[in-house]
Amino acid sequence: MNALSLYLIESAICITLLYAVYWLFLRKDTFFMMNRVYLLGTVSMSLLLPLLPFHWQPSGAADTVVYILDPVLITPDKIEKAAGNHLQLLEIAGIVYFTGLVIFVLRFIGQMLQLFFIVRRNGTGRRQGVRIVFVDRGYSPFSFFNLVFINEKYIAGEKLESILTHERIHVQQFHTLDVIVTEVLIIIQWFNPFAWLMGREFRTIHEFLADEGVIKAGTSRSEYQQMILDETLGMQVNGLTNNFNVSLIKKRILMISKVKSGKWSRTKLILAIPAIFALVLLISARSYSSSAGQDKTTVKASSQASVTPQSQSTATANEKVKFVKVTDPKVYDSVDVLPEFPGGWPGLGQFILKNLKYPESAIKSQTQGKVFVSFIVWSDGSVGEVKIKQGIGHGCDEEAMRVVKMMPKWKPGEKGGKVVNVHFVLPINFALGDGKKGK
Repeated sequence: MNALSLYLIESAICITLLYAVYWLFLRKDTFFMMNRVYLLGTVSMSLLLPLLPFHWQPSGAADTVVYILDPVLITPDKIEKAAGNHLQLLEIAGIVYFTGLVIFVLRFIGQMLQLFFIVRRNGTGRRQGVRIVFVDRGYSPFSFFNLVFINEKYIAGEKLESILTHERIHVQQFHTLDVIVTEVLIIIQWFNPFAWLMGREFRTIHEFLADEGVIKAGTSRSEYQQMILDETLGMQVNGLTNNFNVSLIKKRILMISKVKSGKWSRTKLILAIPAIFALVLLISARSYSSSAGQDKTTVKASSQASVTPQSQSTATANEKVKFVKVTDPKVYDSVDVLPEFPGGWPGLGQFILKNLKYPESAIKSQTQGKVFVSFIVWSDGSVGEVKIKQGIGHGCDEEAMRVVKMMPKWKPGEKGGKVVNVHFVLPINFALGDGKKGK
């Protein structure tokens, strides 16, 4: 799994878990500012936590890293790097993701341009200390950063003061910044429904905060509730704005009349601490499998990754390997610099291409499948401890071990400036007739 996929999955897990805490315990409280801060923290943690370099592992075991190399496809006619089916699926998923990403980036740019042209067409003025754009269309009042957009019909109306108070709170509390941050989250996590729910909750809290401010400014609750009902027909411009009329009429009216939550309700925020702690543990332990007993399953999953020898030359060594946990006190649990085959990863591919052959006995018996060869690159660069972790027999296992034992010395791996031992697993896929049994 590449770094981007891992980041997106971990970010989605963060959003889901922290949003669940909010939805279950906090959303019905009247501590709107606290809820806003919590949601901002949720977005920030979801975007940043997966990027932090945690390195935690349970104590009590000498855990090491086994680097699983890309598989090599062996056929009777030729040896070539395999493009696994799962990689094709990953490529399709990548195309779908980046297509969605581009669509939502263009959507964001379109929304910004729409607001720009509205301001350019109508110009700005100032009323009661607020920069106002008087629009001539049936837009519901809305704000964007320090601009308030109001239909011309409100200029001489008695509702202007309450509406300006409402929108002024949006401006003073920088609600648009929350919306922009949420839009960035949605662009990155457009496939995640919880990212969209997060955006909806932000807008709900913004309206609750503005309504609360209008009531504190002296407007009668009943009059203000009636005004909200009267303004249900205005159009919303786009998702980047804080609209006086959003599709929350019932919620807003009920919240205005709701009895304030008791102070003890603030303590429910403590419930987020176990969720955050769980996320830190989950993300910090992401590089490890749960036990050595799961090694065979992990190897099967990881072995499907593959690249061509040509593409290897353009990527770094860290992008060429996957790693899982085993117990071997001779090998360090992490390395700063990976061992390097003479000629790099392309050189390793070419070495296998040149030396490994499909056994005749395996061809006759129609044997095919993956052979997993385990070996250690010692601190002097030599290759040792060559073993078959999973084989298919009929001479394939012996042939794979023979070629690995033939490897020249590697440039050893390093940790803390010292050379160390590193454990590798090389999957070799023996296939007959382009993957079909028989030729």
